[in-house]
Amino acid sequence: CKRVKQTQKRSSSVRRRHTTSPFPYYKKRARLSNMAGITQTGSCHCGAVEYKAVGNVAMNVLCHCMNCSRNRGVSPVHLLCVSGVDGAEPISITKGEEFLAKHYSTEKLNHVFCSKCSCLIHQGPDGAPFRAILPTTFKIQDGVSCMLPDTYKPTLHINYENRLFDWSDDLPKYKAFPGADAAKMDNAGNLI
Repeated sequence: CKRVKQTQKRSSSVRRRHTTSPFPYYKKRARLSNMAGITQTGSCHCGAVEYKAVGNVAMNVLCHCMNCSRNRGVSPVHLLCVSGVDGAEPISITKGEEFLAKHYSTEKLNHVFCSKCSCLIHQGPDGAPFRAILPTTFKIQDGVSCMLPDTYKPTLHINYENRLFDWSDDLPKYKAFPGADAAKMDNAGNLI
């Protein structure tokens, strides 16, 4: 694998505390997740970077936005959005911090990944009170199955207006993001 040059200083840009939230959907936690908290370890594909997520799960979603889809090469992308307890950073790097690199897919949406294998470690908008992690990076294999526990299964779709095809499941589908006045869609993408 080619080594990716890092575009930002690691110490100040990768770990930062957040105080105020421009994300109103974050505070609306009704069924955005079927979990109250999480303590989970994970790693990149090559194993050079390992992390631990500790905090509250704000959302457990299938995201259809173009940023997630294009950056991960699949749509939708399963994201667990984790906020730290008492303002602490929810993701701690336990191995390989020197291999972290950062990429901005938009002016404010950053992706922190392993520079050796390009596997995403976490992503999120600058200033958001959470980090989004991928359950595909969790260390949950038991030698028999890689199935997600029920608590890690997604509870809703977001940015459904950007879907590549219709999904026929019972999960709520939000045109953009959930919230008090958020537009919902049916499986075929009609507003409801």
